[in-house]
Amino acid sequence: MSDDIAQALAYIESATLNPIQVGLYSRAAVLSENKDRGKYLGEPGQDGAATVGGTLVSVLANLTGQNRTDVANSLEFASRVAAKEVGADDHTAAYWNAFKTSIFQIGWFKQADEWSSDFIDGTTTGAENFSDYVIDNAEKRAFFRSFTAGGDKGSFGVNSATVTNGALAMRFSAFTFSCNAKVDDYLIFSIKNIKANVQKDNVDAAANQRTIDSVRQKIEDKLDKAAGDYIDGVDI
Repeated sequence: MSDDIAQALAYIESATLNPIQVGLYSRAAVLSENKDRGKYLGEPGQDGAATVGGTLVSVLANLTGQNRTDVANSLEFASRVAAKEVGADDHTAAYWNAFKTSIFQIGWFKQADEWSSDFIDGTTTGAENFSDYVIDNAEKRAFFRSFTAGGDKGSFGVNSATVTNGALAMRFSAFTFSCNAKVDDYLIFSIKNIKANVQKDNVDAAANQRTIDSVRQKIEDKLDKAAGDYIDGVDI
């Protein structure tokens, strides 16, 4: 067994996963007996999508069933670890940094990682562009609203998984918001008199398939012992 695999197995064993809060996330009842989280991302040969914790995940049709399971398991594991580590700060950059730290220890390696930030002043021209950081389509507001926290901060992540030249890869974008006033809906198109700090993190990750193959069962066992489930299929 290589050192990388041994370290990953030890990390998974020692990790503490955040339990589900009743009503916070939903689970597709039709799959309650299946336990294969990859099924939430659809069948091979078809594009699919699901929510995993605070992340919207989309996968391309070329992912195999095993690929889908590995993506779902990895994201759920890292989401639970990060939520446990940061506690009440789970809608801040601290959460996404903890998320990345976790996922890079379970068989994924970093290809690119870049934070950027912007300051939005609701009294200035072009303030409506604040909504562009969240979603361009107004009809999707209700869906994305669930990714933001109440009060003066919020965040969500968007992940896209694909297979390129036979290798499984993910591109992840995290958005965090911190406003100077409490708002009920961050997906607003008029933010007059609201100032906000907006941060975005773009991450490219590739799978070390040998490591992922070796730790797959350990991750699934760990997730199965945790309370609740962070994943649900969606149609967007």
